[in-house]
Amino acid sequence: MQRPLNIWKITDGKPGHESQIDGLIGAIRASCEVDESVIQVKKSPSVFSLFFSWLFRKRPSLFPQDSPDLIVGAGHRTHSTMLLAKSFCGGKTVVLMKPSLPLKRFDFIVVPCHDQVQPSANVIETQGALNSVPFVRGKDMQTGLMLVGGESKHYAWDNENILSQIKHIIEQDTNIRWTLTTSRRTPETFLQLLDGSAIEVVPFENTDSNWLLAHYRQSGRIWVTPDSVSMVYESLSSGAITNIFSIEPSTASSRVRAGLEKLIEDKTVCSFEDWKQESKFEQLPKEFSESDRVASIILDKIA
Repeated sequence: MQRPLNIWKITDGKPGHESQIDGLIGAIRASCEVDESVIQVKKSPSVFSLFFSWLFRKRPSLFPQDSPDLIVGAGHRTHSTMLLAKSFCGGKTVVLMKPSLPLKRFDFIVVPCHDQVQPSANVIETQGALNSVPFVRGKDMQTGLMLVGGESKHYAWDNENILSQIKHIIEQDTNIRWTLTTSRRTPETFLQLLDGSAIEVVPFENTDSNWLLAHYRQSGRIWVTPDSVSMVYESLSSGAITNIFSIEPSTASSRVRAGLEKLIEDKTVCSFEDWKQESKFEQLPKEFSESDRVASIILDKIA
């Protein structure tokens, strides 16, 4: 019997980075047996201590005693620990998002297309960041979710504009049960404007990752403000019909915004303006799982 794949998860504890790593490891686990060890860099020695460990070849105590097959990490704080782990213990490194250290130091670099990393044999481009949201078939199309962000450098936020779109969507089909949640960036004045709306409003402070995951699983339709780019890709990954509120772009150019515009152009998602013109036309969601695709590429290459 083939032995389990030994994966070391190098984490800085940030929820977004955790979701990326867990998405990839979960996809690998669906294809083969996995033994997972977690190394938290916030408890690791300083950069200087790591350097002297490397210089004098003294294996840091934070590393497990076995040898990894894959070392997976996300976040700049994890990069030096990943490379040190490979130096002492072997294995292939998989860094998620563009690393702060030279690309050639890593075996696999998983990076969104909008980051425009120079193509290379060790670079795997993705549509958006990986996530741990599973694709669900046969969802309830009468259950809807709205994910509202707030001010960002990519878009010019306008309370009244978003509110007007929300009211129009709710009025379009009164049979859909809508739930709306906010983010840390949502202006307090926006919540005040929602008072009396025919929609369940759950402020972000009353939610957690489990609440959001449950609603991703249940909701057949999801609307997202484009500033919440990670939630756009999570919504797609969930198997929901995903639409994007229309917000005026900021004057500065934005690679993130260009990535979303490409999704609209490809009809992977629908903007509010396009939906308003063709609201009776709905393109059923296609399976969208970048985590599964990346896992397959990596497993093929290390087989």
